[in-house]
Amino acid sequence: MSFGKRPHGRLRLTVLTTLCAALLGGTTTAQAATTGQDPRALTDHYLFEITLEEFVHVRSERPHRDELDWSSDACSYSPDEPLGYEFTASCQRHDFGYRNYKKQGRFTEQNRRAIDDNFRADMYSSCAGEALCERAADLYYLAVRQFGGQSRSTAEAVEKALSSAKDSVSD
Repeated sequence: MSFGKRPHGRLRLTVLTTLCAALLGGTTTAQAATTGQDPRALTDHYLFEITLEEFVHVRSERPHRDELDWSSDACSYSPDEPLGYEFTASCQRHDFGYRNYKKQGRFTEQNRRAIDDNFRADMYSSCAGEALCERAADLYYLAVRQFGGQSRSTAEAVEKALSSAKDSVSD
């Protein structure tokens, strides 16, 4: 009887454990990290700690739907793709932040700025360094900074900014 190392046995055990976890787990990494957390921690996790791509995947599954507001009109009143650039997912995460922070009673100016700054970072990540795309993102960011606190959604803030700009041009 030998008690020496058996790498093949350990390898089989590791593979078996990994397969069982994959088959039985059924949750994504972004979701697994949030089990049993309060809505504030969940909101912060989905808003600030995962990538926009991960957020899109999690949002499609809408976990914790009884605790979190997943509704969004994206950028419906304004172009979802200004100049051909795709900002829909960024708008959805921004709406998620505003709606849940308001629902949780913590929509302060400091938190609003953090959500807006994250919105700009999300849009910039979609731009991949393209200057014209980043200028379009800056316009959306300025719209939510100016009108976001008064609006129900990202789209409404952008629409107010566009209306304000049209009014000032026609005066």
